[in-house]
Amino acid sequence: MAQAIVAQARTRPAPQSVRPSVCAPGAIMAPRVEILRAAALLCLSLVRGIEADPAAKVAVFGHKAPDTDTVASAIIYAWELQERQVPAQAFRLGDLNPETQYVLQTLGVEAPPLLEGALAVGAQVAIVDTNNPAELPDGVAKAKIHSIVDHHKLAGLVTAEPLEIDVRPWCSATSILFARASASELTPPKHIAGLMLAGILSDSLKFRSPTTTKADIAHAHRLSKLAGVGLDSLADGMFDAKAKVDHYSPKELLMMDSKVFTIGGRKLRVSVLETTKPAAPLGRKEALLAAMRGLVAEEKIDDVLFFVVDILKEEATFLSGSSTARSIVERAWKVKVDTAANSVVLPGVLSRKKQIIPKLEATANDTEL
Repeated sequence: MAQAIVAQARTRPAPQSVRPSVCAPGAIMAPRVEILRAAALLCLSLVRGIEADPAAKVAVFGHKAPDTDTVASAIIYAWELQERQVPAQAFRLGDLNPETQYVLQTLGVEAPPLLEGALAVGAQVAIVDTNNPAELPDGVAKAKIHSIVDHHKLAGLVTAEPLEIDVRPWCSATSILFARASASELTPPKHIAGLMLAGILSDSLKFRSPTTTKADIAHAHRLSKLAGVGLDSLADGMFDAKAKVDHYSPKELLMMDSKVFTIGGRKLRVSVLETTKPAAPLGRKEALLAAMRGLVAEEKIDDVLFFVVDILKEEATFLSGSSTARSIVERAWKVKVDTAANSVVLPGVLSRKKQIIPKLEATANDTEL
């Protein structure tokens, strides 16, 4: 499959799992009911203009530096498409972080294979949890984009043809996928429901993030019952896993949840590390500062802004050794960065999407960075 998708493709074996296929239908129905259901779903796919090429599977993936929501969404959307008679396979665009590894192991779900290299011309792909070309594989502009399911603002992706796009202002892509399943009268099997729940809990920080909506909370409680998983116990396990990052290098910590933005004419890498134990990464401050300087030189970007989010205290510690980055944050939040510590605490800051980037962009609009 991967060789048909990428030029000079290479796929790594997925981590060990206990489930042979994450996309298999989860329920066994009487033949007549199953036939009627399949016919209804096929009609739905035709109405929506997404009839698949039977000769090729749709490759489903999210953004680079994948987090729990993007990995879960790829698996879930591949399941949905198969339920709609569209051959599909989930992929990931990077290594799994500790939280995502915990979720997959807890739910007994196989990790998607790694997709590497540029997309082949005309490759059929479906995109989840992003619509930003910078976060997608090379060659995406020449691929045949089947559909997009996302919860971020539009970021300039150009398509050759009209396509199905489902973008909603909810906390996670998995929350949207649950709503889609419900609207299509698809009952997710337990492992799919568990993935939907995990994506919501991860992106909302268990409803602490300002990205959380009433719909997300309602979905989470319904999914907890469908998955047979305790909402609190799953969230606690995920947060514990987030904190287990001591074995990662400083560069890996910076890249674990990181995106590049052009703001005020500057190319900025904005990295976030969410944890219940911020003292551990902040204790490696000098090594992190050195890694930031290395990334600036390696990627030829203007700066790296690093925010360590304390989930329990609901605050972020900004860290940077760059005078330019310090100035940006001081103007954006009306604070004074401690030049000796190269850091400042920002109370209430939890979300890059909802708080950090909008604040930086608003500041850039007022004054050139």
